[in-house]
Amino acid sequence: MLTYNKYIDFYSVNRVFLFMILFFSSPIGLGHITRDIAIMDKVIELYDYNNFGVVTGSVAYNFISNLNNSIYGGKMFIYNLYDPPSFSIVDGKLNHGFLWLLKYLYYYNNCKKSLQKFFCSNDYTRNASEIIMTDEDFASLSFTKNLNIRRIFITDVLNTAFCKSYLSSKLEKILNNSMRNLIKSSECVLIPELGEDKDNFFYVGPIVREINSNRYELRKKLSFDKKTILVSTGGTMSGLYLLKKTVESFSRLKNNCDYDLVILSNHDVKIPKLGSNYRYDGMVGNGHEYVNACDLIISLAGKSTIDESMVYGTPGIFIPIKNHFEQEHRAGLLGFKYDDIYKLDSLIEEKLSTVEHKKLEKVDNGVLKAAKIIGKYLNNY
Repeated sequence: MLTYNKYIDFYSVNRVFLFMILFFSSPIGLGHITRDIAIMDKVIELYDYNNFGVVTGSVAYNFISNLNNSIYGGKMFIYNLYDPPSFSIVDGKLNHGFLWLLKYLYYYNNCKKSLQKFFCSNDYTRNASEIIMTDEDFASLSFTKNLNIRRIFITDVLNTAFCKSYLSSKLEKILNNSMRNLIKSSECVLIPELGEDKDNFFYVGPIVREINSNRYELRKKLSFDKKTILVSTGGTMSGLYLLKKTVESFSRLKNNCDYDLVILSNHDVKIPKLGSNYRYDGMVGNGHEYVNACDLIISLAGKSTIDESMVYGTPGIFIPIKNHFEQEHRAGLLGFKYDDIYKLDSLIEEKLSTVEHKKLEKVDNGVLKAAKIIGKYLNNY
């Protein structure tokens, strides 16, 4: 496996790119990289095309690197290029939204500097038939705008609203206009939401990894013997408060010995064991199988986990990070808000007693539609 660092001979590396589609995946959390894996797997299945390179960083880099070794036989080229900033999250609340925006702009500029080195070989930039796919990595979308490279962009965010004050919101409005113009400049925009296609914007619906095993087989594989509550907090520390609150609520459940609590979270999180019906599995490459097999998923209101819940038909409780515009909007559509974190006991009891698994109406997986759109570009490769 080839990894990126400052000592790489970029000229020799970029010679490989002539036969490769580069996938730039935002390293903020794990939602982008899991969505991108779903797309790559479907493209491989439909078109027998498996020559991908992935550029990302942080926990997303570790995640795809582990899968590359365990599933893809180490054949995928993975590059650890980005070091994203962290949110200032205290007790599940986003603080200093404007400061986050400034940190993101600083990160964005650093990414473009790294990309300057990354694309330094003329062998790559001269080839007009190259394709890059980028999942909310605005730096790569901007940097490649004038390189005569076909660009496919994946995003579910067309507008941000982090800033609250008058002056900071004015700046954010200017940045939003710039962001929308940049998005429109790509040849194709895939939006993993339901909607009506317009111009080069294609609404494909939620994109999640496909599962070939049935739920019974998955539960046996994962040793889910009792009614299983899964709490998943993604690849950052943002969900630590929710994790602690869920563990506290589980300990107070009536007859909680009849349930199992399984935790998927960052390995740095340390929580005392409650007993034999409490399990900490850390970060796993097959988290989507856990979501499919469990009886109830508890998570932040991140798009990736919500989409998995909807496509697999798994009941969920989704608590947004307070003051995070995207999560609060998404959670609100499902009937949840931040203050629900203080009544997890009753929410868990209600879900487990009134909702039968797989009785929820499922939403179609948009990965097939997305892969077929990408296939049109591959056919002209």
